[in-house]
Amino acid sequence: MAVRAVSGAVIGIALGFFLTVIAVVSTIAISFVTETTVSIPYVIESSFKEVEGLPELYFTPNFLGMLGVIIAFGVMVMGYSMAAGHRRETAR
Repeated sequence: MAVRAVSGAVIGIALGFFLTVIAVVSTIAISFVTETTVSIPYVIESSFKEVEGLPELYFTPNFLGMLGVIIAFGVMVMGYSMAAGHRRETAR
């Protein structure tokens, strides 16, 4: 039971980290391509401005929000892995 909880938490934290990185990179790319302000509330805000004819991209990460997303995924996957634990049946 404890092994299932720990492995679920580790998998969830890794999943949350990678999904957060993908979301941050996507937000910055969308902001650059569409030349608008794009944000994921409490995670990142990205804006595009043109200064003296040159494009500038600004982004403001919220590290506590990112950490919250990663921890939330860890807790959700841990809960799922414990609830969906399959009992092994031996074949006779």
